[in-house]
Amino acid sequence: MKLKDGFKFQNSFGTLPKDLYEKVDQTPIDSAKLIHTTKLRSELGLNLLSDDDLRNWLNGETRLEGDQRIATRYAGHQFGIWAGQLGDGRAMSLGEIINPENKRFEIQMKGAGLTPFSRMGDGKAVIRSSVREYLCSEAMFGLGIPTTRALALLTGQDHVARETVERSSLVARVFPTNIRFGHFEMCFHFEKKETLKALIEYTCDTFFDVATTEEMLIQIVSRTAKLMAHWQNVGFCHGVMNTDNMSILGLTIDYGPFGFLEDTVLNFVCNHSDHNGRYAYNQQPSVAMWNLERLLVCFLDVVEKEKLISILNTYMPTFEAEYGKLCREKLGLQIESPQDYPLFISLLKIMGTLNLDYTFFFRQLASYEKGKPESFKNFWDYYGNRGEIKTWLGRYDERLVLESISDHDRSLKMKATNPKYVLKNYIAQEVIQDVEAGNSQKLEQWLDVLYSPFDEHPQFEKYSQPTPSEFKNIEVSCSS
Repeated sequence: MKLKDGFKFQNSFGTLPKDLYEKVDQTPIDSAKLIHTTKLRSELGLNLLSDDDLRNWLNGETRLEGDQRIATRYAGHQFGIWAGQLGDGRAMSLGEIINPENKRFEIQMKGAGLTPFSRMGDGKAVIRSSVREYLCSEAMFGLGIPTTRALALLTGQDHVARETVERSSLVARVFPTNIRFGHFEMCFHFEKKETLKALIEYTCDTFFDVATTEEMLIQIVSRTAKLMAHWQNVGFCHGVMNTDNMSILGLTIDYGPFGFLEDTVLNFVCNHSDHNGRYAYNQQPSVAMWNLERLLVCFLDVVEKEKLISILNTYMPTFEAEYGKLCREKLGLQIESPQDYPLFISLLKIMGTLNLDYTFFFRQLASYEKGKPESFKNFWDYYGNRGEIKTWLGRYDERLVLESISDHDRSLKMKATNPKYVLKNYIAQEVIQDVEAGNSQKLEQWLDVLYSPFDEHPQFEKYSQPTPSEFKNIEVSCSS
């Protein structure tokens, strides 16, 4: 079988030194069923394949002309501790597709079987984790946040042991490249100098429109800082920000125990394995900077130490500028003022004290009319008359005096930046149960919502309300 005319495989990572990857064989899951594909199917030139042909290829039963099967080797710091050699333990690349516009798409199957890097694992994935990754990667795309994408979801009949015995699954994820901070850490800490040199040159030439390594590092720091600003702005918690889970392109990757703020608990931990709260919501920006420092160490033989320190020091100003801009947009403010950031932070603290639903509050604020507390009716109806919020709204009124925009136009702008829907864990669980029962209806319905999370979707109105108390602040494990 071949790709559609105009599309081709160009497996460039496989031209790098063999230290960086191993050729592998995929282990098909039993009785594979293709549950869903996204619009990426046509963007990748795979739309000419029948469902059966696509399923068989993604499941490793057949091959496409020019494809590959490799798992990459990397290292990393996990929960702040050097973990040594790691790698794609249950994922493998099927190849890099170049489309007619010369855009690169690498397809990676997660749950594809044992690799040399599986360690004590079985190389498999389960429906629960695959559905969560499938939904959340597309949800982040809908929110406009840099992310890996999802191509296809398959389920099988294999029995996989996790906390309980679950059924097998595969998710096909797509990104320009799988390169992580950990690939550079592996080369540097295991003293593979020639491999490191080749990886740096390849990464710079293939994925960054720059002339020097220094310029590439500046972009990596900038992209990472801006990604953190977007995570914080939408209330997203990643859960496992190890250096091997950090994309060199500033993408959100490896959706495991993620979560979205519900009660605005600023030190919320969504991963029940994170006993010390290292990856709590309010720690994410500083952890990203720590991870960048681990990355920049790998360039000590290439770039002067003082220059690396200077590059790292661009992180915080970039994060603060981007986060400040997003905060103003979240409040519907167009004119920049020194009081904006303190106004926003004071609101977050109040919301945390009162346990207010993060997404719900800001969506309701979009309908607020200056000087008219009664226009905040939906909030008062749900949470009651909260004096702290009325006091803050008074400060907000004073700030809005500086703006010339009308309440109506401000509302439209705020609704375009404050989502009505995010993928809360109890919503994901409803979809998981439906898929485990052999259905795809809820998956399709929720993808429609998550691709346009700023729209009203009145038939899903109840899911825009604060999370029901019995489903609040679910912690999820790393197991998958």
